[in-house]
Amino acid sequence: MIGAGHDRADMIEQTMIGQTISHYRILQKLGGGGMGVVFEAEDTTLGRRVALKFLPPELSSDAAALERFQREARAASALNHPNICTIHEIGQQDGQYFIVMELLEGMTLRDRIAGQPLPSDQLLELGAEIAEALDAAHTQGIIHRDIKPANIFVTRRGHAKVLDFGLAKLAPERLSPGSRGESPTAMGEANLTSPGTAVGTVAYMSPEQASGEELDTRTDLFSFGAVLYEMATARPAFSGNTSVLVFDAILHKAPTSAVRLNPQMPLELEPIVSKALEKDRKLRYQSAAEMGVDLKRLRRELDSGRAGVAAARTTSATVAAQAPSRARLKLVAISTAALIAAGVLAWLLRPTLPPPRITGSTQITHDGQQKTFYGQVAPTVLTDGPRLYIQEYVNGRFIAVQVAATGGNTVPVSTPFPNIALDNISPDKSELVFGSFTGSEWDQPVWALPILGGSPRRLADLTAQDASWMPNGDLLISHRNELVIVGRGDGSPRTFVTVGDTSSSAYWLRWSPDRRVLRFTMSSAGVNSIGEVSADGSHLHRWLPEWHPGDETLAGDWTVDGGMFLFSAIHNGRSDIWVMREKGDVFHKVSHEPVQLTSGPLSFYSPQPRADNKKIFVIGEQLRSELVRYDAKSGQFVPYLGGISARSVSFSPDGQWAAYVSFPEGELWRSRVDGSEKQQLTSAPLFVYSASWSPDGRQLALSAGQPGKPSRLHLVPADGGSPRELPVTEIINVGRVSWAADGSAITFQDLSRPESSFIRSVDLKTLQVATLPGSEQLQTPERSPNGRYLVASTVDGQKLMLFDFASQKWSEMLSMSVGFTQWSTDSAYVYFDTGYSADPAIYRVRITDHKLERIAGLKDFRRAVTSYSSATWSGLTPDGSPLLMRDTGTQEVYALDLETH
Repeated sequence: MIGAGHDRADMIEQTMIGQTISHYRILQKLGGGGMGVVFEAEDTTLGRRVALKFLPPELSSDAAALERFQREARAASALNHPNICTIHEIGQQDGQYFIVMELLEGMTLRDRIAGQPLPSDQLLELGAEIAEALDAAHTQGIIHRDIKPANIFVTRRGHAKVLDFGLAKLAPERLSPGSRGESPTAMGEANLTSPGTAVGTVAYMSPEQASGEELDTRTDLFSFGAVLYEMATARPAFSGNTSVLVFDAILHKAPTSAVRLNPQMPLELEPIVSKALEKDRKLRYQSAAEMGVDLKRLRRELDSGRAGVAAARTTSATVAAQAPSRARLKLVAISTAALIAAGVLAWLLRPTLPPPRITGSTQITHDGQQKTFYGQVAPTVLTDGPRLYIQEYVNGRFIAVQVAATGGNTVPVSTPFPNIALDNISPDKSELVFGSFTGSEWDQPVWALPILGGSPRRLADLTAQDASWMPNGDLLISHRNELVIVGRGDGSPRTFVTVGDTSSSAYWLRWSPDRRVLRFTMSSAGVNSIGEVSADGSHLHRWLPEWHPGDETLAGDWTVDGGMFLFSAIHNGRSDIWVMREKGDVFHKVSHEPVQLTSGPLSFYSPQPRADNKKIFVIGEQLRSELVRYDAKSGQFVPYLGGISARSVSFSPDGQWAAYVSFPEGELWRSRVDGSEKQQLTSAPLFVYSASWSPDGRQLALSAGQPGKPSRLHLVPADGGSPRELPVTEIINVGRVSWAADGSAITFQDLSRPESSFIRSVDLKTLQVATLPGSEQLQTPERSPNGRYLVASTVDGQKLMLFDFASQKWSEMLSMSVGFTQWSTDSAYVYFDTGYSADPAIYRVRITDHKLERIAGLKDFRRAVTSYSSATWSGLTPDGSPLLMRDTGTQEVYALDLETH
C-alpha cells in the first residue's frame, strides 16, 4: 500500500509538468521531502525562473502541516539576506498551497561534501556566510531549528544559502501577544509540536532540542557546529544505529577529535567547533555573530600565514645551499631575529591614526531655495571639481543648479523636462546623470547631460532609479530590485546582481577608486542601508550590518585616494555625516570604527569629498513649516492653529477636533479646532506618516513605524492611550490611510514594492486584507465620507481616478497634474493640488459632472516637501478651506573643513 501511494503521488507530480499555477508555469521537478515538493517554474508575469514548493496533497488537510508550511514562508520572507534563500510569494490555487522562492543553481552542502572533507578555505568561507545568515535570522527573533547540510545550498559561485524554514519559530523573547495564542485565528506553537517533543533532524539536534526543552537561538549554533564538523571530516559528529543511540551521543558523548579524522584541517578550527558543540548552552557560543567573527579571523590568519610559510621555505632553501659555518649561521640568525623582533615590536607599538574631525565650515549657497530631492531620502550634491551641482525645488519644479565650489550665485542647468531627479556624475566628470518624471514614478527614464552644454541623451531603454558605469565602460542601472548591466555594443541588458526581494531597490551607486567594489543605498520596504558588491557581482552583502541597529545608513562616497568612506546616518529623524577609515599607512594603526563628524541644530546629508580630501561638501538642513489656510475672501493664506509646524491634518466627524502630525518630529497631536486642549497621542520612537480620524470619532488610524523599520497600520484612541499595531503580516509598508464610512475597514496605499503601488483594505474584524481591483499604479487613496466612492491618482501624477464601490469599476475623472487629494465633507467635491506641475494650483472637481474649478494659484507659494512622501501634502478644513504647509526651514550647501591627521 505504501508503494502504491508513492506511485500515485509520482503520477500526480508528473501531471503538473506544463501546468500554470497562478502565473507560474511548471517546468520540471527539482526534488522533494516530507514537507514539500519543489518544481522549477517560469514566472509568466516577470519572465524569470523561480522555484515552487508545494505542500504534499495528503498534508493539505493537516492543519499542523499547513501551518508549518506557511511558517516557512512567513519566517524566511521576513529575512532579507544574501545568504538566505529569498521567498517571493506564498499562495494557493484550487487547494494547492505553494511558496515561490528564488531558483538556485548548484548543490546542497550534503551533496558537496559527498564523503570528502571540504578544503579549508572553502569551509571557512561557507562557514562565515552561514554564520551571517543565522545572525540575520536570530536578529529578527527567528530560530531555524533544522540546520543541517541538506538545508544549506552551495551556489555555483561558491556561496552559501540557508534553506527550509519549515520548522522555524520565533524566539521566546520576540513572540508577540498574538503569536502566544491570543489571536483566535492563529495556530499556536503548542498545536504544531507537542510539549516535550523534539523537533528537527536527529543527528544535528542540540542537547536541549533532544531533551524537548525550551529553545533559544543557541540551539542553531550547536547544529551549525555539527555541520562544521561534517564539513571538516566528512563524517557526522554524532551517529548510531538507532535514534536512541544518536540521542545518547548528543546528550552524553563528545565526538572524535576532528583533527584526528582530518589532519589537513587547520588546528585553530578545532576549538571553534568544540565551543559550538558545548552541551551546556551557557558555555557555547552565545551568538552567530561571535562565531562568524572567529571563522573570519581564522580565514584571514590562514591567508596571511600561507605567504609567510612560502617565504620561510625559500629562505631555508637558500641558506641550505650556501651551507655557511655553524658559528656564522648562529650569528646571522641571532642578528636577524633581533632585527625582526625590533621591527615587530615597533610595528605593534606604532601609534593609531587620530580620528578625522571637522575644524570649520563655510556656507556655499545663499539662494534660500529648497535643496530637496525626489524618490530618495538624501538630497543630492555632485562635483566635477570647480563646480557643484545640486537639485532644487523652485516654483513647483525639481531642477538642477550649479554653483562655484568656492561659493557664489546658483545658476539653473537647462533641461527640456518638467522635473528631473539628479542622480550621479560620469567617471570622467563630463556628464550629469538624472531621471525625468512628471508625477510619482519610482523608476524613470535616465538621461546624461553634457556639463559644458549640449542636448541630453537617453542612457537605456529601461527605466531606472539611478545609473553609473562598470569598470569596463558598460552602463550599470538600478531597475526595480536589480542592478542591470547594459552593454555598450548592442545595449542588451543582463542582471548584475539582485539586491533583495520585490520590496527592495537600489540607488546612489558609488564605485571605490580602484573600481573593485560598488557601494549603494539599498532600500527594503522603505528602510535604507548601504549595500556592497564586488565588481564581478559576487559577495553581495549589507555594509556595517551590526553597526547601530535601528539607524539608517545611506548616500556614501569614498575619498579620491580610497582611504576613507563618508556616509549619512539617520538616528531619530536626524541625519549626520560619519566617516570610516578604509586604509592607513605602515607607520600608523587604523581604527575601522565609524566616527561621527557633524552635530548641532542642522541635519547634514550627502557627503561629497573634494579631490584633496581637505573639504566635504554637504547639504545642511533645518526642517520647519507653517500650517496655513486659504482665505477665499482675501485671497491670502493665513496661519491656522497658530501656524504650527504640522501636516496630515484630520478632523473629527463632528468638526470640533483636529488631529495633526508635528513636522518634522512625526508625533501625533489632537486639539480643538481653535487650537485649545492640546494633547499628544504618540511619541518617539514611533514616527507617524499619515493619520485619519475614524467615522465614530473614537480613534485614529495611523501609518507609522519605528526608525529603521517599515511603516505599519496602527490604531490609537482619540482621547489618549497607547497606539496598537494591527497584527497583519501581509502588510509590509503602508502609505496613506483612509476609513470606510461604516468604520469596518481601513484602506491604504501598499508601498511594499518600489516598482508598483496598490490600494488595499483590511477588514478590522477578520484582519483579512484585500486588494482593490484595478488599483495597480495608483496612489494616495481617499474614501468618500458617504462611503460610495474612492479617489486616487496615478503614480505619474497625470490622472485622477474614481472607484465606484457599487459597480466595482474605475472611471477617469480628469487628465491633468494631480498631487494630494481630499474629499469635501458632503462628498460632492474632490479637492486636489497639482503637485509638481509648471502651474501649481489648488482645484476642485465636482463628482456629478466632473466640472473643474480653480481655487487658488500656488506659483509664489513655497511648499514644504518631505523625504517620506512622494507628493506634497494638502488638506481641507470642514468648511472647505484648503490647508497647506508653508516652508519656513533652511537648506543650503556647506563646505566642511576636514582634518585627517
